[in-house]
Amino acid sequence: MADGNPNLFYDAPLGAFPSHAGTIFRVFAPNALSLRILHGKTPELGRTLEADEVDDGLWEVGCEENLDHHFYAISVEPKFCHDLPANSFFRILDPYALACFDGQGTAIALDRASLPQISIPHTPPPMADCVILEGHLRDLLGLSQNRSCRPSYPAFNRWLRARDNYPLCLGINVLELQPLQEFDSIADVDYHWGYMPVNFFSPTRVYATDKRNGSQVWEFFDLVRECHGHGLSLVLDVVYNHVGNPNALLMLGGNYFFRLQKDGTFSNCSGCGNDLRTEAPMCRRLILDSLIYLLQTFDIDGFRFDLAELIDEATLRAIELTLREKKPNCLIIAEPWSFRGHGALALKETSWSYWNDDFRESVRHYVLGNSNREALQYFQAGCTSHLTRMPSQSINYTASHDDRTWIDQISSNGLFPLPEDLRRTRLMLAILFTCLGVPMLAQGQDFLHSKGGLGNTYRDAAVNLLDPERLEQFSAMHRYATNWIRLRRSPRGAPLRHRLPPEVDFFSHYPGDGSPSSLGTLYNANQRQGNVRLLFLINPDPGPTFFFLHNISNLEQFRLIADAIQFYGPETVRPLAIDHPLGPLACELWYDGPEDLPCQPLSPA
Repeated sequence: MADGNPNLFYDAPLGAFPSHAGTIFRVFAPNALSLRILHGKTPELGRTLEADEVDDGLWEVGCEENLDHHFYAISVEPKFCHDLPANSFFRILDPYALACFDGQGTAIALDRASLPQISIPHTPPPMADCVILEGHLRDLLGLSQNRSCRPSYPAFNRWLRARDNYPLCLGINVLELQPLQEFDSIADVDYHWGYMPVNFFSPTRVYATDKRNGSQVWEFFDLVRECHGHGLSLVLDVVYNHVGNPNALLMLGGNYFFRLQKDGTFSNCSGCGNDLRTEAPMCRRLILDSLIYLLQTFDIDGFRFDLAELIDEATLRAIELTLREKKPNCLIIAEPWSFRGHGALALKETSWSYWNDDFRESVRHYVLGNSNREALQYFQAGCTSHLTRMPSQSINYTASHDDRTWIDQISSNGLFPLPEDLRRTRLMLAILFTCLGVPMLAQGQDFLHSKGGLGNTYRDAAVNLLDPERLEQFSAMHRYATNWIRLRRSPRGAPLRHRLPPEVDFFSHYPGDGSPSSLGTLYNANQRQGNVRLLFLINPDPGPTFFFLHNISNLEQFRLIADAIQFYGPETVRPLAIDHPLGPLACELWYDGPEDLPCQPLSPA
């Protein structure tokens, strides 16, 4: 490589280290000809410290002054690389900064002894018991009573404490927030999804109330603690496959941190122009160091890794080992593809879970009448016949922040869905929560949030913001999803949270008469998983069907729990016949088990 040894590695602590004994700055910069630290009590940074290269690519400088909460930046003269002009100094952000004043280069030095302290670490639920809601901090606050207030970490906390806050009313137990590591937003008011990171340690200053004082560190800590206080585990969406601009890693490391094509240009399998060379020892260390910091400083419960296929296998294994060592129940989730390929099967023998795009596409086709019962059986079993080793590795979802919303995908006009669109949405929810694996909803999906058919809305605050009037308009659909979630997490829903690969006779299947799609499925047919059996019947076709429910013992004991319209109370008594009819675009869930078994979660939401 033009920039020196591609395998350089140091284990010395990196970043700014202010204390009563003085302050040390240490930077890994193999692409630097010279390096300075600019610092001061104001962001103008009126003072300079000249750093020395104490080893190949390792720069260090110290002073006797305690620079805690002082502003600082790195000023580097890089070697010629990728069209950077020679003999020029660039003011850049420290990759190891713990708090950023802006995304352009100015950070705040923090004494680690003053950082928030975790009293009792939170324990997330086992992956098989999780129900995930994916959301964006700013979009979710659209449902708060004060929509006009500035989006901030404290505003989010106040909203969580409100009686009618959306995540708790919905009943989920895992909140997955889109990226909150510092990203390349220029103005703090700019709308940003967060997928262009410029620092992996600092919570973004965009939602801080006093970024001059680095308040984002303490306020994000309080946000995580607030989630835990309500029984919510917090998963953070993280991006370790590329970086945003300005590109500090390029200035400091040149080619060291980035994959190159044969012609010397950057690899672009991320679609963002600068794929990280995660296999580089100091790049791998940067990833692991930041994950450990987020875990141990803020008590994050898990991470969803954006375009994880671009992270090399050794680093993925190192992430798994490190996070499991620090937090055994850590929720580790991959988006297992990139523009380079699909990597889910490579994770099959690990404890990673991963977004299941086959589920996303197939369920949509199924409820639209364009699939078959064999596909549904595959997903009901948690994809253990091919994609997964354990059902909980499959994150089952039908919409996310990417692309169009669920209702925009199945409707000719998502803003004004037709009755059949509502019916198909109920079928989708029923499938989502009766398949083994981990169900995930996108924000607002339960009340048919629409972007008016738009897809990549990463800059469009107006269409992403959740609307309380829409929630009120489709409150019946929201309640329907809420009831499925509560059932899923309750003792009655235990067969749906199977932790091990299901035995061959765990299911009994009953095809609908004269239909290639309709299916009846008996869960815990062998009754080895306790004394609860569930029977799920579904017909996505435009005409009625019959199910011949032969060989089901004690058929008269089953009670109807739900259909494609609503959930029913325990007083509902309706016979389940051996020749059982089901209308078009319909489903039913029947229960056999103790009458006094709760149908609500036993733990807080």
